[in-house]
Amino acid sequence: MKLTFFISFFLCFLTFNIHSQTMSDEQIKEFAVKINKDLPYTMPGTNVVFDNCSSFGRNLIFTYLVPEGWYPFKDIKEQLINSISEQQKRLYDKEKINLNYHYLRNNNFVERVKISYKDFKIAQPTSLGDYISYKSHPKSKGVNIKIKNPLGFEKLEGDRPNIVAKFNNKENNLVYTLLIVDLPIFFSRNDVQDFVFVDNSSIIAKEYISEMGGNYVSSRYMKIDNYPTIEYIFDLEREILEGLKLKFRSINWVIYYEDKMIQLTGGTNQENFDQFKHIFSKITNSVVFEDQYDYPGSNRIYDNKDFEDFVNKFYRELEALGINKVRPKNTIISLKSLDNFKDTSHLHGFSLGSNNDDIIEIYINERSWNSFTKTQKHYLIFHELCHDVLNLDDLNIESDEKKIMYPSIHSFRDLTMDDFIENFHNLLENY
Repeated sequence: MKLTFFISFFLCFLTFNIHSQTMSDEQIKEFAVKINKDLPYTMPGTNVVFDNCSSFGRNLIFTYLVPEGWYPFKDIKEQLINSISEQQKRLYDKEKINLNYHYLRNNNFVERVKISYKDFKIAQPTSLGDYISYKSHPKSKGVNIKIKNPLGFEKLEGDRPNIVAKFNNKENNLVYTLLIVDLPIFFSRNDVQDFVFVDNSSIIAKEYISEMGGNYVSSRYMKIDNYPTIEYIFDLEREILEGLKLKFRSINWVIYYEDKMIQLTGGTNQENFDQFKHIFSKITNSVVFEDQYDYPGSNRIYDNKDFEDFVNKFYRELEALGINKVRPKNTIISLKSLDNFKDTSHLHGFSLGSNNDDIIEIYINERSWNSFTKTQKHYLIFHELCHDVLNLDDLNIESDEKKIMYPSIHSFRDLTMDDFIENFHNLLENY
């Protein structure tokens, strides 16, 4: 026979204490008295009677009357522990309450089981598993980011448009999220480091926190996988039930990544924060932005054939820097096997819409595109768009070799996205 235990007792006890401070011995005693008002209670499907609940200090004592022929399982303590939810175990551990089960027949003990609150000690999440890539996730907005799976957390889908991933550890009330939003313009790492974060990180952090109605705790400038980052900690009070408020503490990392803002957040109730801050930091420090490690001849990490996306970004940058250009209704950008034709075999791409504001017409060598790095692809597309939209000519002076309008794409093979962003912004500022 498998015992069914008095579940309603645990649920009632949990509701009574889940949001309170540490219970006094007297409160535990008062609660045991309240339970006794509903006793005795016959366990459904058995002749086992829950006869009495009492307390002694920080011990709850449950007395059961058992019939003839009832004998305890050899693993009765394990079964009793397994019958208690993880949330209840956390409660007993927090309150340091021991459970004592007394089984009697004819006023004689048949079995006694003691479960110490230490038996409910829940394993703490400390380890990370394999990497999870969000490169193709619809909410990642093209950011090629991967992060190690935190063991002991449930992996959930983000419940808001910009939340890419959510990890939840119910046992310890821990939540970790990855959020990615669009920015109105490209930022190079130098831009962020020199003009945004280093001198103004605390000011920016306080502005973020103020918008959320939180209270500032601390902030600092740091780097995550070579990208400038603001780390800030703040407290936020939330009303979870009418008249009942809980204080949460969060640690956040804000990263400006090209034209995206990435926010990594770990949060828990305030009293747990110091204990679990290290696991939030451990998850964040596992982050890798793979595109920065792309190089000619690699596995071509960045494989974006959505040319409309490139055009949208091009016009976004123009607008951000005060250049107003009417976008033509007719846009043609496509991959072609230019190697197959004598007149174009030496070209990586060419445009036909220069000095014609009614059309954008660009053709890209398919072989080139499939072998280029992310940086080279941006240089190539934006070079041709500068011909078609801004009507700019190629530069032919050797000192202009690294500039966008220099026609040799091989000059860009060792450059980074930061170089591209800064070069393009310089071009627009001088336009």
